[in-house]
Amino acid sequence: MSDHLPLARSTVRRLIATMVLTAGLLVPIAGTVVAQASDTTTDTTTDTVPAVTVNEFLPTDRDLSECLSALPRPGCGSEARGGWRQTAIFVAMLGGLAFIGWRIVASSRRARAALAARSPGDDATG
Repeated sequence: MSDHLPLARSTVRRLIATMVLTAGLLVPIAGTVVAQASDTTTDTTTDTVPAVTVNEFLPTDRDLSECLSALPRPGCGSEARGGWRQTAIFVAMLGGLAFIGWRIVASSRRARAALAARSPGDDATG
């Protein structure tokens, strides 16, 4: 039992270090977004230009009720869907899942090897 304790502590230390690093990277980004949002709300000038009301994702030639569903009919979409940003996010998600899977397999193999090295005769006499 005491053999597992150093491994658990090092894992916890790595997890905490990762969380602190992630928080350290995200706090400046969040501060920038909040600062930009507060800059736009403090503008007291009155604009005579109307806000943009065109939504390129909604069809202009069809009834909107035909296109709002879990399974929209053909012709309801727009050419503005997708793009390189959506593909980049998809690739990043797949890469993250592959990394998580690789870490699970690697730690499982390491744990099995350590268990086999600790008690090689227990499995045969079982």
